[in-house]
Amino acid sequence: MPSKVLSVALLALCSGPSWAQFSDDFADLDINTGVVWSGSTGLFTAATGQLQSQSPGAANYHLSTPSTIVNDAQWEFFIDLRFSTSGANYVDVYLMSDAADLTGGVNGYLLRAGGTADRFELFSSEAGSAFTTGLQSPDNVINSSTSNPFRIKVTRTAAGEWTLFYDDGATGTYLTAGTITDNTTTSATHFGIRIEQSSAASAANNHFFDDISASSIPVDLTPPQIVSVTAVSATSVDVLFNEALDPTTAQDINNYDILPFNNATAAFLDGGDPALVHLTLAQVLVNGNTYTLGVSAVEDLAGNVFVPATPIEFSWVVPDVAEFRDVVINEIMSDPSPVVGLPEVEFVELYNATSDKTFDLEGWTFSDGGTPVAMPSYVLGPGEFVVIMAAASLPLFPDVPNKLGLASLPALNNDGDALDLRDDNNIQIDAVNYALGWYQDGIKDDGGWTLEQIDPTSPCSGATNWRASVASAGGTPGAQNSIFAIVPDTQAPSLLSVQVPNDLSVGLVFNEPMDVSSLIGGTYVITPPVVVTSALPNGSDGVTLNLQDPLVIGTIYTITVTNVTDCPGNAIGTGNTATFALPEAVAAGDVVINEVLYDPIGTGSDFVELYNRSDKVLSLAGWRLATVSDGAVTAGLVITPNSTLLLPGAYALICEDVFNIVATYPQSHIDRFVETDMPSFNNGEGSVVLQNFVGEQLDRFDYTDDLHFTLVNSTEGYSLERVDPDRPTEDNTNWQTAADVAGKATPGFRNSQYTEAPSASGDMTIEPSIFSPDNDGYQDLLTIAYRFDQAGFVGNMSVYDIAGRESRKLMQNQLLGTEGAISWNGILDSGSLGRMGPYIVVLEVYDLAGNVEKFKKTVTLAHKLD
Repeated sequence: MPSKVLSVALLALCSGPSWAQFSDDFADLDINTGVVWSGSTGLFTAATGQLQSQSPGAANYHLSTPSTIVNDAQWEFFIDLRFSTSGANYVDVYLMSDAADLTGGVNGYLLRAGGTADRFELFSSEAGSAFTTGLQSPDNVINSSTSNPFRIKVTRTAAGEWTLFYDDGATGTYLTAGTITDNTTTSATHFGIRIEQSSAASAANNHFFDDISASSIPVDLTPPQIVSVTAVSATSVDVLFNEALDPTTAQDINNYDILPFNNATAAFLDGGDPALVHLTLAQVLVNGNTYTLGVSAVEDLAGNVFVPATPIEFSWVVPDVAEFRDVVINEIMSDPSPVVGLPEVEFVELYNATSDKTFDLEGWTFSDGGTPVAMPSYVLGPGEFVVIMAAASLPLFPDVPNKLGLASLPALNNDGDALDLRDDNNIQIDAVNYALGWYQDGIKDDGGWTLEQIDPTSPCSGATNWRASVASAGGTPGAQNSIFAIVPDTQAPSLLSVQVPNDLSVGLVFNEPMDVSSLIGGTYVITPPVVVTSALPNGSDGVTLNLQDPLVIGTIYTITVTNVTDCPGNAIGTGNTATFALPEAVAAGDVVINEVLYDPIGTGSDFVELYNRSDKVLSLAGWRLATVSDGAVTAGLVITPNSTLLLPGAYALICEDVFNIVATYPQSHIDRFVETDMPSFNNGEGSVVLQNFVGEQLDRFDYTDDLHFTLVNSTEGYSLERVDPDRPTEDNTNWQTAADVAGKATPGFRNSQYTEAPSASGDMTIEPSIFSPDNDGYQDLLTIAYRFDQAGFVGNMSVYDIAGRESRKLMQNQLLGTEGAISWNGILDSGSLGRMGPYIVVLEVYDLAGNVEKFKKTVTLAHKLD
């Protein structure tokens, strides 16, 4: 039989014109060199090494080249349609045509790519009218709006038997669409490509072709090989070969042997795929067992006999039902650019965190809040990983065997997203609401690195269980995470903050994810007494308490929480109390800008600290931070929509990256932090504007590097601190560089340079009498306070050295109030630090009536001794 096939093939090669066969890979970058193409040549180019369309708009255009091969023929080509195909956008590849002009009444055969069914389909063309032959791929295989790469192979025997093969993704593995017999047309003069293109912009210049050939069917001398063995039920096994099989040998049950202790009672070829054999078994397969299949004497259509090799193992597994976090979202690549080492592809890794359960992911869904995407069948065993991504991206990960392609992967937001994994019954299996701050790395969060989970066995997954990968490639898709560690949670949770959205409810926020059932049944005692009628969980780390009676404005309440546990079951400790009150309306001056970091280290986070200097309980809900551009205040960004409270004398630290601030300033009071988007504050100089929820200004600080201590060489990493909250914001002497010994900033607590102005009555007072301006946080500033019995004085203030020379002018012809204060940091008018020793501060005031008063005080400027 093989020698007969060979003689027929050789006869075909030796007969007919030399252009019966052709091959063009467009490596010559020309459609008129080598293989010559005719037709709409101006609407095609090969300049990139592939044949590419060039029509800018709606058109019907074609190329063709002579080709007469029709019997025992094989046509192959690569095609990539980089748009969504439709009834108005598709491609007809004419395998056989009796004319060079494909736009006329052609007789022959064409393979349509696209159309309303988004598939490949063979048509018989009779005088230009197309009639389906019934040979077609499944619908929707051409399913991408951006790229649909395929390798196509079509064969026709001398008897008119057509077979269609398609390689989705051009991976090198063909699938068989089936075989039909059709002899409507038996001769040809040309091969060609005809494009039907609408006015849609997506199709313009987006048709790509390559490696086009027409030749005789190669002589098959290769035995068939087994591609896969799959147990599809407890009594049936599918055996997939790499080519169509001889029905007689393929359906002989004596050619199959299953160990241990089983055999086939029936074998039959699949009606649509002649390479697939369905076996019916004599014995029921046992769940969890592994079996071995032996095959012999099975032939392909050319008579080549299967050569037994190593027996193939397969398993029968009945999938388990998953519970919450049996399968976890374990690694996230949301921002693959710029590339570090991994392909520029978004992906998510799943991990089976159980030790004895196996799951089939078929019908499971993944989403980021939009339309869920369903997963195909994939068996995920105990302790196994699988990487899910868009199917078109699978070839980019050749070294990752455990991967699963989806029709599309939801686009992951770089700065945070809410991911949701559900089983085939729509039961939530895992959820991760990641944020940019989870990287805990100001460089890696710019892209190219994955977020990895530290402990996938933890019953909860929050920010503390994630951070940036430390793998050199930027991530570990399909393998154990680079930061993996089993970290048992033995720490008790604690109450982080209290929110008061209205007078009949209170919101509690804890420092970690909590056990929801414990929050519902927890004990909440409020003093003065207010009865809690119900407790409703709010997210994973919060609970909303509904009250029987309304809260009273002006009353400070204390709440104590007991009998609640975190997610792993640790009970909350004693002493978890917090104070709160019903917030009052805020007015300008109630809250001041108290500290500003506008020049952070490297790419670190800016921050703005607020201080409540009033006796009111205030809510930050809806307040905004703004800046100034071209003299106008910009639209403010909301600090928080939540009713975060600011008690009298309390601080709130506003920043974009809590982890960065805490890492830079470990002394931070993190419980007073509010993480949010902030305006961009310029280095050098700029403005910070605080507004209430309707945009009214509460405070404004116009900063400049000149406000920093002169002897600080670089302002990077230093905050500017307010000296006295009760002195005006616009008083430049009321701002000073944070002390070095305090860590260059005091996020969330009293400023290192805080100095309360001394009381004065009809006189000038200075404090301290000895000061040492060395930025160590101890007596760095001299504060001079004054007070008069009446208003209307104009003042001049200067500092003189012991020789009577003016060293620093602090005030010149300044209209004074009845009281005030000014500070001196020891810097002279020359810009240098004053020498140690005594100085005299002189304040001279006068009014329009000619009254003049002069005040003198002596102060000592001290330096540290080496």
